[in-house]
Amino acid sequence: MKKKLSIALAITAIVPFGLAACGDDDDDSSTESGSTETTTEETSTTEDTASSGGGGTVTFTAAEDGSLAFEEDSAETEAGTVTVELDNPSGTPHNVEIEGQDGDVGGTDTITDSTTSTEVELEPGDYTFYCSVSGHQDAGMEGTLTVE
Repeated sequence: MKKKLSIALAITAIVPFGLAACGDDDDDSSTESGSTETTTEETSTTEDTASSGGGGTVTFTAAEDGSLAFEEDSAETEAGTVTVELDNPSGTPHNVEIEGQDGDVGGTDTITDSTTSTEVELEPGDYTFYCSVSGHQDAGMEGTLTVE
């Protein structure tokens, strides 16, 4: 009888811990579901941005030898929020400025031996991209960005 009572007490003591452990797993699933919902919302926001404004990424690369030139003399992208990337593998400081009919729209930081990016809002049309470091645009470090 003592043996049966001991087993019954042991089972009674273990069962609540087992149920609590199951409860914790359910709570973790709720947290994971919450994360999934957040990810879904972020994806929706990205899709909304893409469908409402297009945009894209345009990359400019400064000459590796330090000369005052971009590898590109023209580029194309879609209207909307555009990521402008600059890859400057040289020790000569460069940046990228985007200029429209009404003046500068935006640009990157001036960097050496590095990469940087920025976002600008662009409407359809032709823009000039150039390096605004003193003397660089005059030396020919510019081109045309066509936004469709």
